[in-house]
Amino acid sequence: MKMDISRVNVWASPIKDEPGALAKKFEALAFAGANLEFIIARRTPEKSGKGVVYVTSFKGDRQIRAAINTGFRKSASL
Repeated sequence: MKMDISRVNVWASPIKDEPGALAKKFEALAFAGANLEFIIARRTPEKSGKGVVYVTSFKGDRQIRAAINTGFRKSASL
């Protein structure tokens, strides 16, 4: 089986642990044309009512601006 392996930037953003919070965050990204290849969202047990979402990847200035404006930052830990 042939595999393609490449390095990508993982972006992370805090989210509220409530219905619709993740969809609201993705709405702005979709409007900017983002095509996310990887998504993980989880609660943060150390912060009640909070969560975090990890995604890859953004292409172009418009998508990166939308990501930054909605609270995403490049993750140094992944």
